[in-house]
Amino acid sequence: MTATNNYNTTGPTKLDRNTIDSKINYVPNSKMTIFGRYSISPAMLYDPPTLGDAMGGATGGGQVGEAPSRIQNAGLGGTYTISPTMLVDVNAGYTRQRLGAQHAPDLDLGNFGLDVLKIPGTNGDTYLAQGTPAFIVSNWNSMGNSDTGNPFLFRDNQYVVNANLSWTRGRHDLRFGMEHTRSGLNHYQPQGGAFGTPRGSFQFLGSVTALNGGPAANKANSMAQFLLGLPDRVGKVVQNSNPNSLRFKTWSWYVRDRWQITPKLTMTYGLRWEFYPFATTDHGGVKLFDPKTGNVLVCGNGSVPLDCGVDVGHGQLVPRLGLAYRVGSKTVIRAGYGMSADSNNWRFFRNNWPLVSNADVQGSSVYYPAASLSGQTPAPYPGLRVGIPPATVPDLSSGVIPLPNNTGIGGATVPFKYRRGYFHSYNLTLQREFAGFVGEAAYVGTRGIRTLTNENINAASVGGGNAGRLLYSIANKNWGDANCLCPDTNSYYDGLQTKLTRRMSGGLMLGVVYTLSKAINSDDNEEVSGTFGVAGGYLFWPYPAYRNRNKALASYDRTHNLAIYGTYEFPFGANKRWATSGILNALASGWQLNWTLVRTSGNPLTLGGGGAQVNAPGNTQTPDQIGPVRILGGVGPTQIRGQSVSCAATDLSCHYWDPAAFRAVPGTEIRFGTTGRNIIRGPGFFNLDASLFRDFKITERVKFQLRMEVFGVTNTPHFGNPGTDVTNTAAFGVITSTLNLAGRGSGTGGERVFWFAGKVIF
Repeated sequence: MTATNNYNTTGPTKLDRNTIDSKINYVPNSKMTIFGRYSISPAMLYDPPTLGDAMGGATGGGQVGEAPSRIQNAGLGGTYTISPTMLVDVNAGYTRQRLGAQHAPDLDLGNFGLDVLKIPGTNGDTYLAQGTPAFIVSNWNSMGNSDTGNPFLFRDNQYVVNANLSWTRGRHDLRFGMEHTRSGLNHYQPQGGAFGTPRGSFQFLGSVTALNGGPAANKANSMAQFLLGLPDRVGKVVQNSNPNSLRFKTWSWYVRDRWQITPKLTMTYGLRWEFYPFATTDHGGVKLFDPKTGNVLVCGNGSVPLDCGVDVGHGQLVPRLGLAYRVGSKTVIRAGYGMSADSNNWRFFRNNWPLVSNADVQGSSVYYPAASLSGQTPAPYPGLRVGIPPATVPDLSSGVIPLPNNTGIGGATVPFKYRRGYFHSYNLTLQREFAGFVGEAAYVGTRGIRTLTNENINAASVGGGNAGRLLYSIANKNWGDANCLCPDTNSYYDGLQTKLTRRMSGGLMLGVVYTLSKAINSDDNEEVSGTFGVAGGYLFWPYPAYRNRNKALASYDRTHNLAIYGTYEFPFGANKRWATSGILNALASGWQLNWTLVRTSGNPLTLGGGGAQVNAPGNTQTPDQIGPVRILGGVGPTQIRGQSVSCAATDLSCHYWDPAAFRAVPGTEIRFGTTGRNIIRGPGFFNLDASLFRDFKITERVKFQLRMEVFGVTNTPHFGNPGTDVTNTAAFGVITSTLNLAGRGSGTGGERVFWFAGKVIF
């Protein structure tokens, strides 16, 4: 359901999905086994348009119309016994993922904007560019197909093959092998930020019909402007290659030995080599921005080599070592160390310029339209264009294209000497059985070296403005932010991980898991707007002089993490204490209660807002801390009887922390605030889930399971984080929402939810 002003709409949003799995095993002789498997999962997601034939976005907020998908997976493998001590296994797999939103209701209308509305420049030469243009009228619901991500069609393939040799020789259990993967993206999704569509987009803000020097434009002005067909902004996005493709591979070889040194001591050690060649496309190389020249290189075109001259090295050797020592019959000591390569692939090249050409035109002033849609040029605007001008498609044949002014690089660039990062992981664990308990305590540490970071290589210093951006001097052009996936920051994790379990008589099992940890890094794990599939975060202060400000607690750091779980088999039925036979046995036997309680610390937050006078594009402004931090624990009222209410800055009862401890940087001071990254924690998390199961035996091979699950047993709210913008006094330090834990069955904020289900098991 969606609601805009006083208009409400509902529609039958639905998802249909089926999954079919099949597998065949074949044993031709005593030495060989062969298997084959195939799975297919077709699905259809339907989200109706808000305004019916007038479109206006999806009712449920997703992709308007039908969005079909089909995922297929096939595998083939086998084993062959060479000798009693030697075995070979080989496996191959293929996954095909087809996702799309190419069945919007307006697509079958043909080139509606061009042929019916007669607006030049709309629609395109492919079926997926048909349909209705977007009419975005300020303070009104949009009309037409205004979804900038619709339509899209993804056809992605992944291949994997591996072969392994196992050889037992005396006290040594040796294993050798290799693995090769190949992934391919084939995408159609022309996007132009939050405005452009492949059908054409028109924006009406109301300024053209507002009085110059008079009151601000209102909804009447924007509707009048729409009726006159005089948009403030027009645009259309054209994808320059269909499909937009990407190819990337990995190679790995390894050797491993498990050595039983003594009956009490086992050592496992090995070495692995991993190699990640540079990405390509289906008919050439990727597009890569060169920050030294300001040019975009089209790898494989002209004199540009297929890999653009990027040196990815010769792969990495990563060792592993593990020890297990048994002290008596009840104590085991384990220690391990492993080094692993950063496995991030090259998928972020998907959006690099010039993936699309964007014709995006605005009027010469707020009172002058960008174009006319009526087919005529109104008298007050001589020479006004009609419709959307054609997009400029660059010539890629030379392989070297200067990046135009006021154009972003799209996705991300990488260093031309790419030194892939790696991780050190190590642990020391003591496990002991005592008094019926099994206890375990472990120190676990991880060090990330040169972890992949999405950093802006075109930031400016304090007061520098756009002209002070790092790359401005190359061509005196404003390219805005330029993201680099650069492997050049470190991360740290240290944790004490403990576990205690006890299986008691009477069918009761209890377990407690507790972790005390600390995580430090330099970038928050959030996807950067405009990048596709970027794993990793971004630097708040990428300008070289300020980079040391980034190192702080990681956004995922949780100091305390406690879980208590257990199961209890009710003492009724055969081999139990009570109700061993008769009608009571039939009713009460076989029930089992399960529960899991979780309590964690809140995650660290970064405060922001204000201080625009710092004029350092690409960096993040933070407030000053002017007093001690006080956690009050209050929750702000969001609605009373359907009416939104606010929390006064002086009312501490509805604040989670005291807002008086912080302020925006004074307007007379050109500097960053004194606070850094992740200086304050949000609320913690508490949840208790439980379930009650019973199996009813129908035949020897068939049983029916009845189950009841309760999520959020205590009905404890899962609060979202407070507002972090110091200039928004109504929300700063105020909790106004609950977490949406989709997929956990916990509703949207910790409310108690019951599930009842039955399952046939055979």
